[in-house]
Amino acid sequence: MAGYSGKSLGDKLGLKAGMKVYFKNLPEEVQKELKEHIKEIKIVKTVKGPLDYLHVFEKETKELKKQFPKLVENLAEKGMIWISWPKGSSKVPTDLNENIVREIGLELGIVDVKVCAVSEIWSGLKFYKRKNNIPYIKSYNCSLIYSEKSGWKTK
Repeated sequence: MAGYSGKSLGDKLGLKAGMKVYFKNLPEEVQKELKEHIKEIKIVKTVKGPLDYLHVFEKETKELKKQFPKLVENLAEKGMIWISWPKGSSKVPTDLNENIVREIGLELGIVDVKVCAVSEIWSGLKFYKRKNNIPYIKSYNCSLIYSEKSGWKTK
């Protein structure tokens, strides 16, 4: 199990019994870690929504940019998307990193809420749909929310 949490990987990723789930390029070592959770979820082979949980393992920005819009389009209202990319320390060739993944997601109108060490090789970023499609800016010092009535405010 990657990281130091006492939680299982499936719990860290938010997998719950009965969820309708899509995986793409699921690495064998991650599949083994998720073994118990996989028994309790419904895995689908195509991105046809609404889906509760979508998790894509990708190495190339170009490929992620092609796939990401369809993931968002088929995401259930309270569902989540995880995008995983090889860690820099893994030595797996990639042009992705956390900032690139975040930027692609934000451009599509979803917001990142969590980062996770999925395995020794993979990192992941979790995305949700924004509530009421409200613009949201997150920085290290504060968060800003926009309202047509009152403009930008810190949260």
